[in-house]
Amino acid sequence: MTSEERPPTEAELRDAELLARALEDGARPGGEVGPVDDALGAAWLVRASRGAELSELRARAALERAWPRRRRWLDPTPGRMAALGAAAAVAASLSALPRGPAKLPPPPVTLLRAQLAVARPGAPELARLETEMDAYREQVYAALGRAYGKPR
Repeated sequence: MTSEERPPTEAELRDAELLARALEDGARPGGEVGPVDDALGAAWLVRASRGAELSELRARAALERAWPRRRRWLDPTPGRMAALGAAAAVAASLSALPRGPAKLPPPPVTLLRAQLAVARPGAPELARLETEMDAYREQVYAALGRAYGKPR
């Protein structure tokens, strides 16, 4: 036999009778209703929800408080949407315009002399060339950053 085929026990019948009486009569949950406190609480919530319906005025006030109306100047109208689209198109075209070429600094004389010293046969002065190249490289990168923006 399954649980559906078994007859209800006396405790189940008593709990069902107490719950039915509480739902129909409106009796308050008391001391004798210990085993079904949760069911009675749910029954009271259901009963209270039926009687606590919002009036039209209170429902409108609650809705307005939850979702206030937008201001009129924010309402999307075709004219405003077209103006916004035109402004976006202008901004996109201006940002896509090519910038002028970068003006790179000329190499300093000390860098050229260091390059000549390394190119001559004999003892090359690589340390001096490296320091001069580092300084010039920083100037070139700074000029490129000013012309084309910083790298991302």
